[in-house]
Amino acid sequence: MIENPTGNAAGLRERTAETQEVFAPAPVRGRDRTKARPVSSVARYLARTFGPGALTLGSVPGVALMAGLVSAALMMVRLLIPEPVGMGDQGDGHGLVCSLGVMNQRPWDYAEFTKYLHPSWVPHQFYGEGCGASGSGEPYFSSQLLFLWLGKLLTPLLGWGEGLDTRAVGIVCCAVFGLLIAALVNVLPGRAWFRVLIAGLVTAVMADGIFADFFISPYSEAAAFLGILAVSVALLHYWNGRGPRWLAVLLVVVATAFTVSAKTQTVSWLPVIALALLWQPWRPGTAEGDATVVEPSPAPTQRPRWWTWLLPATAILVIAAFSVGFTNAQPKRFSEVNLYNAVFVELLPYSPTPEADLEWLGLDGSFINAMDTTVDSSRSAVHNPLYHQFQEKISLGTIAGFYATHPERLITMGERGITAMLTPELGYVGSYLEGSGHGPYEKERRFPVVLGLFSALKAAPVAFVGMQLVTLLLGLAVAFRKRSAVGRLAVVMVLGCWLQFWAVMLNGGQSEIYKHMIIAGFMAALCGPLLVALISVLASGPLKEPARKRRGRRAKPATAVS
Repeated sequence: MIENPTGNAAGLRERTAETQEVFAPAPVRGRDRTKARPVSSVARYLARTFGPGALTLGSVPGVALMAGLVSAALMMVRLLIPEPVGMGDQGDGHGLVCSLGVMNQRPWDYAEFTKYLHPSWVPHQFYGEGCGASGSGEPYFSSQLLFLWLGKLLTPLLGWGEGLDTRAVGIVCCAVFGLLIAALVNVLPGRAWFRVLIAGLVTAVMADGIFADFFISPYSEAAAFLGILAVSVALLHYWNGRGPRWLAVLLVVVATAFTVSAKTQTVSWLPVIALALLWQPWRPGTAEGDATVVEPSPAPTQRPRWWTWLLPATAILVIAAFSVGFTNAQPKRFSEVNLYNAVFVELLPYSPTPEADLEWLGLDGSFINAMDTTVDSSRSAVHNPLYHQFQEKISLGTIAGFYATHPERLITMGERGITAMLTPELGYVGSYLEGSGHGPYEKERRFPVVLGLFSALKAAPVAFVGMQLVTLLLGLAVAFRKRSAVGRLAVVMVLGCWLQFWAVMLNGGQSEIYKHMIIAGFMAALCGPLLVALISVLASGPLKEPARKRRGRRAKPATAVS
């Protein structure tokens, strides 16, 4: 028998109210009228707005197009307004640009033409050894020639006369960068605002003068920077598993071939590209947040397991064959100069026992007189009657074998390399046009985001290495726990940076080390946007997404995505 039903209902309402009061979210302003913490409120707002959410895939063409246009426009304004800025040429650019039949309008004296930026190249016919690799006249190939050729077509249309103006090349590079940013927004996972945030951070990295100024220059570093971004986009698309697989693999092959052919040192990327291609894409619906977007085919074809490895393995062989062919087609002079620098600029000057090192290398003791010289020095080893001994016995394999048996030398070498990477400004060439009101060799610092970070880390280089290690570890965590392609890209970027670093140190060392380290520095700088993406992905998940209410219906509870 039920007694006093009214009283029981009242008690139930009181207990329900107490329960609701306990589990209700804290209001912005409590009963005691104390304000909520503004920092935490802003943090929650930014997390809701720019967080990746459920890591769902899918193209966002409107957002991607707008992001690409804005990025390209900002880069053009940054390089051309209020006055053009770029990277002065210290002579290396001539060997590449002269193949287009143009000559730089600049002073003949080296100390004079390196002070300022000279963007105008006029038509000129070269003969003999006047064009190509310095000292041999061998033709010099680089994917940067594609941008230079497009710039040559664009130069007269912009009213800069016949020939080539590197400002037009800068406009071409900015347009390509905008296309890559648009593609990046499309292949990234998560909400649109999260994708825009990461694309904006990548744009901030590229906009720093230590990288952006190469767009308006005759150097091939611009092709390397854009090639690295293209490889990143192609790999994300490949790992996402969307669209025809053969097309995704083809995009990776083309982007890698473009990057490798930018500069010979980028061949060091081959091992990580092989790892990336063999790191199979997820099956449809297995990547986190992917099941609602990628739908399996209605009647999947059963194929043997080895079939899934055939396409990426073939792509690796194609890339390797292209790389070998491209390296062999490069001027032999470059290889000789790099080996000379590796021995007489890096190995011997920093050795506690240079005579013993010469004996290990199998070289005559008279080569000690050429220590700390370049090929063009008056004391150069090329003047030694026994120089043929150096040409016969020294190779990249010999250099690698020396350091394999002297691993303690790699420690000090690594320290010098990190210091050079954290000193990315090329102070021996100017950034401004002559007559622009700026002094000789003056460097522009309109947007020194990366430069400021690297300068700060120079005081504690271990923090720089730690940042890359954290990026690597978080990348592995995101790749295996969240099953997101962003984690895989972080792993590939860090490993590629390390391989690039040691390729420079072993094949040239201290000779022009600041310029040669700029590509590794660019990959290290990209760890910044990747860190933001990785932390955001780990801090969010499908279960944390609030259920969206439907009109006229009760909202369905959120379900986890496998």
